[in-house]
Amino acid sequence: MYQKILIVTAMLWAIFYSSVSSGEEKIFANDPIIITAVRDETLLSKEGKSVSIVTEEDIKKSGKKILSDVLETIPGVTIGKSGNVTNVYIRGSKSGNVLLMIDGVKVSDPTSIGNVYDIFGLRTENIERIEVIRGAMSSIYGAEASGGVINIITKKGLGKKVVIAGEAGANKTFSESVSVSDSTDKSTFFFSGSHYKTDGISCAKKQNSSDKFDDDGFENYTVSGKLTTSVRDNIFMNFMMNYSDSKSDIDDGSYEDDPNRKYTSKLFSTRGELKHNLFNWWTYKLGVSYMSFTRENIDQKDSIDTDENDIYGYDGSNSKIDLMTIFKFPDFNTLTLGADLLDEKGGNTSSYYDSWAAADEISIFEEKSIVTKSFFVHDALNIVDILILNGGARVDDHEVFGAHWTWDASAAFIVPVTKTKFKGSVGTGFRAPSLSELYGEWGGNDQLKPEKSFVYDAGIYQELFDGVFSVDCSYFVQEYKDKIIYNTAFEYENLDGTVSNKGVETSAVIKAADFLKAAYNYTYIKYEKNDDNSATLKRPRHKHSALVTLTPFNGLDITGIYLFVDKRYDYLTSTTNVKLDPYHRFDINIRYAINEMFTITARGENLTDEDYMETYGYNTKERSFYGGLELVL
Repeated sequence: MYQKILIVTAMLWAIFYSSVSSGEEKIFANDPIIITAVRDETLLSKEGKSVSIVTEEDIKKSGKKILSDVLETIPGVTIGKSGNVTNVYIRGSKSGNVLLMIDGVKVSDPTSIGNVYDIFGLRTENIERIEVIRGAMSSIYGAEASGGVINIITKKGLGKKVVIAGEAGANKTFSESVSVSDSTDKSTFFFSGSHYKTDGISCAKKQNSSDKFDDDGFENYTVSGKLTTSVRDNIFMNFMMNYSDSKSDIDDGSYEDDPNRKYTSKLFSTRGELKHNLFNWWTYKLGVSYMSFTRENIDQKDSIDTDENDIYGYDGSNSKIDLMTIFKFPDFNTLTLGADLLDEKGGNTSSYYDSWAAADEISIFEEKSIVTKSFFVHDALNIVDILILNGGARVDDHEVFGAHWTWDASAAFIVPVTKTKFKGSVGTGFRAPSLSELYGEWGGNDQLKPEKSFVYDAGIYQELFDGVFSVDCSYFVQEYKDKIIYNTAFEYENLDGTVSNKGVETSAVIKAADFLKAAYNYTYIKYEKNDDNSATLKRPRHKHSALVTLTPFNGLDITGIYLFVDKRYDYLTSTTNVKLDPYHRFDINIRYAINEMFTITARGENLTDEDYMETYGYNTKERSFYGGLELVL
């Protein structure tokens, strides 16, 4: 009797389940596929974490040519610029708590504070989309992902075409780019190269009108390539490569000009990946990644009586092998098991040259290598597209600090009638000290302990009028213990206390047919407990951004961008801070496609000529205008 009841119940459940959920269909009108959240394709609606996506079309309409200019309009993201050096923060966390990836390759500077990579040289010409995940992601990606992840996904071949573009404008700025794209039923190919050069402005701000500061120029070459192919119907191979070479003039610091100081950097990243769908329910991925980053700080003596140079060279790299196996039980469960092997290397040398003697090279710290072996598991349960549960755990076996484990969980509950999505996530993070923090020449401390974090958030997402209007709002809390700081004795140490902050993120979007698209983003951050003098620096309490794109007729897009950054604080001395005034900035970009071949562009930045500082004692650009042309062959 009981067996019959169970059989009938199972049959009725199966009929109900198949009628309600297909597992692959979009739940919302605005429901893009994302990769970064679980290291495999999934719909945004099935993720409980806070996610922002910027598409290639969004970037084109905004006219932004530098990655940092795109990121600063995203909720929860703050950009800190010091002349030609740029760092990124998520929800007020340190830059070292944000993992940056290009096509899934970890991009970092193992010889810097917290492995932080300066993103100033990253351009947008080769970007297909940007995925930003806010919140604890250490269980999926490891150490640096305790505050969030930014994954830059480069373009792949789409059709057979050649695109040539150029732009010129203020401060003798010129940029040129060319890309080649091809695709067949089984393969795609994309290659792009770009060059950017500007005379720039003085990085250091003048304290009085009599100061004579030189302009600090910048030049960048970027090359990108991607090849995808299907060896068989169920075997796929991907290969991608990115290279960026930057040279810039920099100054000595706040209000301190230096006409002879230069900074160079070279970034190379590559990844090969094999994906094999053994069965409809079983897939595995095998990937090999490599990244190298080298930089030089060349400080030529300013005296006209000598040609002495001090050169500080930094070399870092990371190599990674990763294996992931995915079990998909149709419509309701996806189980992922994975292992990573990461080898990080870095070293620093200093060279002294003069006209009377040969080069004298000193090794500040010899190349060090740290290996981390990691194992992780992630499970996603989908109950009739109403309740989606995600959970994962990871063990990082660090060569210096031993085994540490992290976990996270997220949930999304979707009300069937109103299509209201309630979401939330919670997780822990772990960040080992960087090679520089352990062994660096400026206060390295091999007795440091890893940082630990605990993060949680909750929010709501709602669409109205079949996706014409959508709003996303989240509340978050972050806590960091054993935080690594740089103390007044110019040494690294673990903070005894706790750094805790909370905040709110809001994003609203209106899409009125093909005529109007408007987006508004707001971020509020408040530090509840703060024993770290540097924790709030350059992080505003309030940040607003708005983007409005008008399309009066087919081919013409007019985009206006507004950014408000509230007051924030920066270093005045090693023990005291100075307040930076809030600022408003307005930009505009006009893009007109005359036909399928020719597109002309015109853009203006800082239209109101706002005089503001993003970092104390450093300049920002005045009102600037640029014009360009794009040719598709």
